[in-house]
Amino acid sequence: MMPADLVLLPGLNNTAAVFDEVTAALPDGIRGHGVDLPALETVEELADHVLREAPERFWLGGFSFGGYVAMAMLERAPERVQGIALICSGPAADTPAQVAKRHEAIAGARQGNYVETAAASTAPFHPDSLARPELLGRRRAIVQAYGAPRYVAHCSACIARPDRTALLDGSRPTLLVTTTHDKVVAPAILERLAAAVPGSRLETLAGAGHLLPMEQPAALAKVLARWIADGGAS
Repeated sequence: MMPADLVLLPGLNNTAAVFDEVTAALPDGIRGHGVDLPALETVEELADHVLREAPERFWLGGFSFGGYVAMAMLERAPERVQGIALICSGPAADTPAQVAKRHEAIAGARQGNYVETAAASTAPFHPDSLARPELLGRRRAIVQAYGAPRYVAHCSACIARPDRTALLDGSRPTLLVTTTHDKVVAPAILERLAAAVPGSRLETLAGAGHLLPMEQPAALAKVLARWIADGGAS
């Protein structure tokens, strides 16, 4: 059998390195492709960027902000996407409150406090992760590599994106992954989405907050591999 290709898209404040341990834990039959998202200001531009380099046919996983880009890719090239996984993410547009917070975050980043603010935030983590200095150190290194210009561009892309919920119509395998302690994208959002998408699969992983790919990479790899091996069946 030909290996399956799995394209993985990172979230805000994350480079492709957020998936290093996930791709390392995938079985031999799956090729993981962690993709860096450049400083482009719309999810549509980012989708086109990824599609230019992606395999002809692939399974697609988007973590947080990467899920927004994944939905734009699905809209632009549905025939190339074998299945879509939203990891601590969703297909909806920002609410007015979220838009206001993003404008505040953009203003803060432009004032020069991006790295310290992003690296110091505990919101993405399970409480137990805060006692893992090696994890916090890797997180800080990723934030520094990501940088303020990319953060500002991606916040702008979040604000501008439309609601693409209707694309999740059950016509292709859909995996929704949440955690027990996600304070950024509430588990209830993914639970409601799973109930609305025909044939979708919902997985809730313990021991992680929002930063699932770094907190529990082996568990995430196992869920993704099982989903692909099952052909995306629920």
